[in-house]
Amino acid sequence: MGTSLSGNNKILSFDRPNPSYISPANIPEEYESLLIPAAGAYFREDEEIAVLTQNIDFGPFSLWIHDIWAKKDVVVCPYIPKHIWSLHGLYEDSLHLESPDLPSYLLEEKEFNFFNLPAGMHRIPMAAGKKTLSIHINIEKETLQSMLEEFPGLEPLTKLDRKDAGTLNAYPYNSNPICDFLMEKLLSCKYPAKRAHPYMFRICIDLLRNVATQEAALHEPLMIDSLLNTDNILHLFAYIKEHPFRKHTVSQLGYMFHIDGKKVGFEFKQHFAVSIHDFMHTARMMLIYEIMQSQTSPIEEIAKLTEFPNVMNMMMQVADYYACNRSATYQ
Repeated sequence: MGTSLSGNNKILSFDRPNPSYISPANIPEEYESLLIPAAGAYFREDEEIAVLTQNIDFGPFSLWIHDIWAKKDVVVCPYIPKHIWSLHGLYEDSLHLESPDLPSYLLEEKEFNFFNLPAGMHRIPMAAGKKTLSIHINIEKETLQSMLEEFPGLEPLTKLDRKDAGTLNAYPYNSNPICDFLMEKLLSCKYPAKRAHPYMFRICIDLLRNVATQEAALHEPLMIDSLLNTDNILHLFAYIKEHPFRKHTVSQLGYMFHIDGKKVGFEFKQHFAVSIHDFMHTARMMLIYEIMQSQTSPIEEIAKLTEFPNVMNMMMQVADYYACNRSATYQ
């Protein structure tokens, strides 16, 4: 289904080989709350549109965040200077992607798609008064393949293939509550670059791993027990998110939230595309990293709070999770 909406073309860079960021001082004050200190920024505004673009190049992939406000009917034209694969997510509104080489494609709010994007330009009409948040992680197929030794959970994405422009995935991926949790952490990160890069790099990896798990489970139906236990599973998720310092066995969590201990792990993964153990570990690692950056608590107290046997054990796990040495190498 297409759209008859028209307007002036507005180029939107989906990738830039030679970045030329502007100073945050040149961005109007009303947009300051959206700025991520670790990212380079671009800003443009005229009587028809305002666009704030933020970018971090992590080495193996790059992160792009576009906040777009359409003041009048416009056509946003994403420009891709070279062939890339791009995991794209849309928040706050839905839009249509148009291209002369493929049918119009509906980009739904709170969905992710993995695109094969040859160099060129595409069209996305936006009606006056619309605001959207577009996020994409750009990576080359060969780079994704090379990351499997360290992140084997990404393998389902490497099996995708498409020769022409369009979505690599057969169906959109859901921005489930864990994706939303990761996105919130990503967009609210105010650390300076050196501290932010390992933290944000890992968030991007976890987003890629989540959609990879959704891709692997593409033909697995949501079981009736999982559906009936949705409320309990959501309460369990909220509990882990709000109490990341507590350690529990899966059986204990099942008992606490009235879910069969033998089924709770399966049902959690069906809803969120990640295991309970993985999410508990993610939430705990984030908590430790955030407390460490605040520099308000001795390291021994952090280990005690998060129920690690000792500081050394905690620090080894944090270093492994955030792979700080590797991220520094990529920079």
